[in-house]
Amino acid sequence: MVRKLKNRFRRWRLAKAGVDVERTVERLECGRGDGAWTICPTRLHSESVVYSVGIGRECSFDLDMIKRFGVKVHGFDPTPASVEWVKSLDLPDEFHFQAIGLADFDGTLDFHVPRKKSSAHYTPVARYKMKATEKIQAPVRKLGTLMRDLGHEHIDVLKMDIEGGEYAVIDDMLRSKLPVHQLLLEFHHNYKTIPLRKTLDAVRALRASGFQLFALSARTYEMSFIRDPELSKAAETPPDRA
Repeated sequence: MVRKLKNRFRRWRLAKAGVDVERTVERLECGRGDGAWTICPTRLHSESVVYSVGIGRECSFDLDMIKRFGVKVHGFDPTPASVEWVKSLDLPDEFHFQAIGLADFDGTLDFHVPRKKSSAHYTPVARYKMKATEKIQAPVRKLGTLMRDLGHEHIDVLKMDIEGGEYAVIDDMLRSKLPVHQLLLEFHHNYKTIPLRKTLDAVRALRASGFQLFALSARTYEMSFIRDPELSKAAETPPDRA
């Protein structure tokens, strides 16, 4: 009951700030439990390009996408817990994993080690307002760099759960005008160091670039956006000034 009330309050708070579902499309839930994400299946097929960034120890979404659409899923996560976990699995050939993270630059990035050894939630931001925690360094790439290296000119579905690093990546993706059709995001303004305003600003920037929100999870942190080519083109073309 308490959880439902919290979810309801968070949804009310987002709606009051102007963030709510604004696009009606066919919807399908892929994955299970905490690994479930809502997608629009309309244009997806075996040749669709799917990136899953931030695997952790959960890949039910990726396996479900492979099963339903026959796609190749490109998974990315540079953190030790995820890399070791993926190595221990017998995954289908359609799942292509790289021990690389996503950022707004190419190089190496510091990740805070989770306080609980059982957790796989390494984060590039300080999650708690406390003294510095143990860190590791791991390789990261810009989204445009990953696409270039893999030979992809567009992405049909980009799922991103990168523990607070999403804000910089969104800025870089929009600045680079990368052709992404569906964007599945977990925002992390639940972290004590990340204000809700950062998420509201990110959603505003996505909308300005032609993305529309078509699904919002019960927790409200997970959001699914879609961008039609026509909407994207209109958003990037300045209006005529007669």
